[in-house]
Amino acid sequence: MKATVTLTPRIVLEIDEQEEMETLSKALVLASYPKKCSLCGEKAIGLTSNKDKEGNIYVNVVCFKCGGKAKLGRYKTGGYFWHRDFSVYNPSTKDE
Repeated sequence: MKATVTLTPRIVLEIDEQEEMETLSKALVLASYPKKCSLCGEKAIGLTSNKDKEGNIYVNVVCFKCGGKAKLGRYKTGGYFWHRDFSVYNPSTKDE
């Protein structure tokens, strides 16, 4: 089964899984990313991605007003979910 998901005008995904429920599940989750920041209530959000030093890839919804991010999580058994709570990264400072 195939499904087409439009995330933004410039990002259109085609999902094609063997199991129909897998296709439907991934399409629904990816299409239902948070559209409003849970920190400041702003609706001006976008999608971003980054990679850490170990090569792990992260996909986030970011708020353009406060800088909050909501992450896309991945289940160990397969599939995805959105963290609904936005958070702002504050690097910890270490005393030398």
